[in-house]
Amino acid sequence: MTLHIALSVAALAASTVLLFSAVGRPLAVVALVASGLEVAMALGALRLHVAGLPLGLVLGLALAIPGLLAWLRASSRPAVSAAAVVALAGVLQVVVAVQGRF
Repeated sequence: MTLHIALSVAALAASTVLLFSAVGRPLAVVALVASGLEVAMALGALRLHVAGLPLGLVLGLALAIPGLLAWLRASSRPAVSAAAVVALAGVLQVVVAVQGRF
């Protein structure tokens, strides 16, 4: 298992925890869809190409922003931990995508 697959699966599990907690369902749905796409792409089940935009940056932002907002709103321990995992996975992906652009 590569690091990319491990982070994607961790983000998928954490976004599922966020969905079942009462933090913010729309944020959790965005993170769940983005992490689901990440897992499918990492496992080779799905191939997406977007012209002009790096898909890693878009999906990373779709994980980082909802994760950060959910982390700021969460009060229970599982929700805070799950939001931190989602935000960390998204930020790492954005850093990798931006580093490749410069």
